[in-house]
Amino acid sequence: MNKKNVLIITPSLNPKDNISGISSVTRLLLEHNKGINYVPFLQGKKDAEHRGLKWLLKQIMTPFHLLKCLSKNSIDIAHFNIGFEPFSLIRDIIIYYLLIVKSYPVILHIHGGRFVKTKPTNKLLRYIIYYFLKYADEILVLSELEKSFLCNLYNVQQNNVYVLPNAVQPSNISFSDKPIDARFSILYLGRIDKNKGLSEILVSLSELKALGEDFEFNLCGVGNDRDWFVEECRKRIGDRLIDNGLVYGDEKLKILKCSHVFLLPSYFEGLPMAMLESMNNFVVPVVTSVGSIPEVIKSGENGFLVSSTADITDVLLKLIKDRALLGKLSVAAKETINRSYSLNSYLEKLNDLYMTLKK
Repeated sequence: MNKKNVLIITPSLNPKDNISGISSVTRLLLEHNKGINYVPFLQGKKDAEHRGLKWLLKQIMTPFHLLKCLSKNSIDIAHFNIGFEPFSLIRDIIIYYLLIVKSYPVILHIHGGRFVKTKPTNKLLRYIIYYFLKYADEILVLSELEKSFLCNLYNVQQNNVYVLPNAVQPSNISFSDKPIDARFSILYLGRIDKNKGLSEILVSLSELKALGEDFEFNLCGVGNDRDWFVEECRKRIGDRLIDNGLVYGDEKLKILKCSHVFLLPSYFEGLPMAMLESMNNFVVPVVTSVGSIPEVIKSGENGFLVSSTADITDVLLKLIKDRALLGKLSVAAKETINRSYSLNSYLEKLNDLYMTLKK
């Protein structure tokens, strides 16, 4: 059987350039989904890229680059990744329109975003969302919760929406490799942006230091608020901060192996790949109940859901002092991934969906 040629819309695939969840998922597909011939089409801003004149010219040329890509490749399906955020919707509508008018079957893969749960007040954004949803052949979301929101807000038919939670490649480390009794290590992994709850992290870490607790804060990532956050961390917790910058590959795995808690009190999320990767390596998530996170985390069983700085501080103190509980939750986090978020199952479901579509 000939492989299907799937055009996949994604940000940069180089982890040095982009640490988004969409990029991580796409890299997994290209590396492991050998039954599909993927043709990546890069759309989106690199993490260190500024929205200046050069960037604007690139956006103007993007539709022409897409047309050239379509003419050079025999494409069967378009796999369109997007987050329902204002800028992404406006930026991506033109290339989406081109795929529709050229009659390519489109899988619209929605990776969270504020407008999955809340309808925008802006009429243009509402129109764009309705256009995306109306002309998609299939719609993928990250959880049953997101499916419910999408159907209720935008009158989408239930049978047009498929739930496909993000997945990760199984980790090779075992629980015996985990230094549970070592110095308590708190991990932040991902884009460094104030909407990720950076202010709340600063307050809680400051409180831990004031209480005399011994811990380290492993900061991994880049983003617009990185310089401010690093400076504030140094002011408040001093040498407890370990600033790793952008990490990937073996370096990231090494940090995951020695981390105890993954901390993400974010305001908006889909289903964070960094959280799943952390759980896959026996790291206990301490996260807010946003996006699809509540479908994964059962508070007190395989991690903790928090809603305030007081919650964060209380949970971190509990885990610092009770290493038996930390170990129990670490194992439960890993078991959650093994049971429900394995890559093999993910690929089977996605490929079944690919096979139902024809140009």
